[in-house]
Amino acid sequence: MHRFIVPDLDGPISGGTLFNRMLIEALVESGWPANLLPLARAAAVLAKASTPDVFWVDTLYLAELPALVRAARGVVPVLLIAHYLPTLVARGNQLKRSDLTKAETAGLRNADGFLVPSAFMRGIVERVAGADRPILQIEPGRLAHAPVEAPGPPARAVMVANLVPGKGVEPFLRDLAEQLEESDPFRLTIIGGSVHDPAYAQRCRELGNARPLAGRVSFEGALSPAMTVLRMAASNLFISASVMESYGMALAEAKALGLPIIATRGGNVAALVARQSGGELAACSMKLAAACLALCRDPGEHRLRIERARAHALPDRPWAFAARDFIAASTTLGKSTRRRRARDEVSREHD
Repeated sequence: MHRFIVPDLDGPISGGTLFNRMLIEALVESGWPANLLPLARAAAVLAKASTPDVFWVDTLYLAELPALVRAARGVVPVLLIAHYLPTLVARGNQLKRSDLTKAETAGLRNADGFLVPSAFMRGIVERVAGADRPILQIEPGRLAHAPVEAPGPPARAVMVANLVPGKGVEPFLRDLAEQLEESDPFRLTIIGGSVHDPAYAQRCRELGNARPLAGRVSFEGALSPAMTVLRMAASNLFISASVMESYGMALAEAKALGLPIIATRGGNVAALVARQSGGELAACSMKLAAACLALCRDPGEHRLRIERARAHALPDRPWAFAARDFIAASTTLGKSTRRRRARDEVSREHD
C-alpha cells in the first residue's frame, strides 16, 4: 500500500495540491493500492507499518519528516514529494546545500527517497541532498487534450497564479501600470486564490482596480482545474510572472492548448517556453511587462506566435500516464531503500 501524507486534497488549490489529487485519483482508478493518511495519524500508523507499505510525505510537511522516519523504525520507506523547497523560491536556480534551512537539511537527510516533477527538480535534489537514494521523476498529467483555435489579436491574456509573492503578480501589475499606454489593446484575466496571503492579494487587487489598469485587469479567483483550462482556451496569450517553477503545470496546460507564452525565467520555465513555440522569456517583471505590451502592439507578430504555438503544442498526457509512470518507477523502491538503511546501520556501527 502506498500511503500519501499530504494536505487536504479539497483545500485551497495550488500546484502541489493539484498534483497530489490528480496523481492519487489516477492511481486509485488504475487499481493501484494508494490512499490518504492524515498527518495527525501518520506517526501512529507508521509505528505499526510493515513491508511492503510505502509512505509519501508532502513538501509542506518537510519539518515533520524526521519524526515520521523515526516512527517508521527502518521497517518501511518514508519518501518526500519534493514539489519545491522554500529556500529554492528565495535563492533560485543557484541554490546550494549551505543555503538550506535546518528544517530543510534535516528533512532531506532523513528521506528514504524523493518524488520530483521535472529534470530541473531532480537536479536540485541531487545537488542539495545527494544522489544516493531513489528519485522518481514523474511529469504531471494535463487536462488540455488538443490545441485550440485561439482568437487573434487584440491581446486577451490570462495568468494562472495564486496571489502570493512567489507568483510575482504584484510587481508585474505595478510595472504593467507604469508602461501601459491608453491606446494599448490589452486585457488580462488573473485566475488564482486569495486565501494563502490575504494582504498580498489585496495589494494585487488594488493595483488591478486602479488606473490605468482598471477595466483592463479582472480577477476571477480560484476556479476548478477544468474551468481554468476553459478560461485559458478562450484567451490568446498566457503570462507567467512566477519567480520559480519546479515544473509549471499551468505553463504546460497553456502549451498543450497552443497558446503563446511570455514568462519570467526561473526554475523549469525555460524547459516549457521556447521561441520556436511562440514563447518568450523575460529576466524580471519590468521586462515581462514590456514584452507583453510589445506583443499586443504588434498584431502581426502576435498572429505569428499563435501559429508557432499551435504547431508546437505539447501532446496529450492524461493523468493515467503519470500514474503508469509512477507505478513502473516505484517497483524498485523496496530494494533500494532497504539497501540504503543497511548502509546507514553499518555507518552508525563504525561511528
